[in-house]
Amino acid sequence: MNRNEKILASIVVSLFLLIVIGLTASKVNKAFRTKRETVNRLEKDIRDKKQFDQFTQEHRDRMEVYKSRSLPSDPETARSLYQAWLMDRAVDEVGFADPKLKADSDRTSSEVYERLRFTITAKGDLQQMVEFLYKFYSVDYLHRVSRLVVKRTPGTKQLDLTFTVDALSLPTAINEGLSEEPSNRLAHEDSDAYRDAIVYRNLFGPPNNEPTLDSIDEIVGYKGRTVEFTVAGRDPDKLDKLIYRIEGDGLPDDCLDEDSGRFAWDPEKLGTVEVKITATDTGWPPKSVSQTATINVAEAPPEPEEEERVLDFASAKFAYVTGITDVDGRKQTFIHLRTEDKMLKLNEGDEFDIGEVTVTVKRISNKTVELEAGDLEKRLLVSLGQNLAEGSVLPSEEG
Repeated sequence: MNRNEKILASIVVSLFLLIVIGLTASKVNKAFRTKRETVNRLEKDIRDKKQFDQFTQEHRDRMEVYKSRSLPSDPETARSLYQAWLMDRAVDEVGFADPKLKADSDRTSSEVYERLRFTITAKGDLQQMVEFLYKFYSVDYLHRVSRLVVKRTPGTKQLDLTFTVDALSLPTAINEGLSEEPSNRLAHEDSDAYRDAIVYRNLFGPPNNEPTLDSIDEIVGYKGRTVEFTVAGRDPDKLDKLIYRIEGDGLPDDCLDEDSGRFAWDPEKLGTVEVKITATDTGWPPKSVSQTATINVAEAPPEPEEEERVLDFASAKFAYVTGITDVDGRKQTFIHLRTEDKMLKLNEGDEFDIGEVTVTVKRISNKTVELEAGDLEKRLLVSLGQNLAEGSVLPSEEG
């Protein structure tokens, strides 16, 4: 072979090798691609199987939780126990007025659960409504308030409330009664957080206005004597009332009546006492105002001596002895009370009143009558025709 033939033969062989290599590489790539697709498909099947197993386990776990939260499996038992639980929350714990509970006769049933529906109607304020919802969702039952209707009663803080409640009973429930396990579904554990966030916004009323409290002048008290005064507070909101509280120097809380603001305290020591009195309204949010009273406790001055009381005997000058008679051996006297235009017929031992003094007839003679004014420690001898003031004063019998 000459040189040109050798070059041509080399080129032909090279082309043939390239074709063989290309065909071989294509087959290899196709085999690798098929293997890769198979591997990917198997990996996907594995993932799907794991996800299905995980979903199934989660479903089983969830159903176990539901069974523990379910009402008892017997619908009638569940209805009876749950009705009692609802009324206990509504009446005893929250204090709704005029609560009524109705169990819906139509029940939604399936192989998985039975739904029981209840309707509660009641009257209460916003704080009671929030408290009821907090207590309702604090217990981990399969229940919910599916509908809530709120209407304000004009001229009051009362709300007309209607709660529609759904509760579930599972045939596989593990509880025979109601087990009040705490719920973890609430965002806040303390009901005060809901009060601050909801009640204090006062959704159904105007903004709360601050009350006023009159200033208290300095007060002088005496040791051993009751110090009394009443603080005067006013609230511009007609539906609110004021509650009074006391702070100061260890004074007992019962010194101040929380409803009337009347302060009464018996100081036992001398000195100056400062008493802070706070009036807080019942609006939402509640607002307060304070005043400080300064009480200077001093020694009590001596009690004034009691003046001797002078009994009224002035009417004696209008009481006349007008007659003396003898009836069956018994003496009688007639005394005319001119101020009353009354004639008294008296025997020995009889009593009658002259002003504030009780007078006793001690002895009746032919022309005189002896009288005793015991309250005045005085004995009088009054002659016929005289008034008692003209009578002679006799010495006491002891004298």
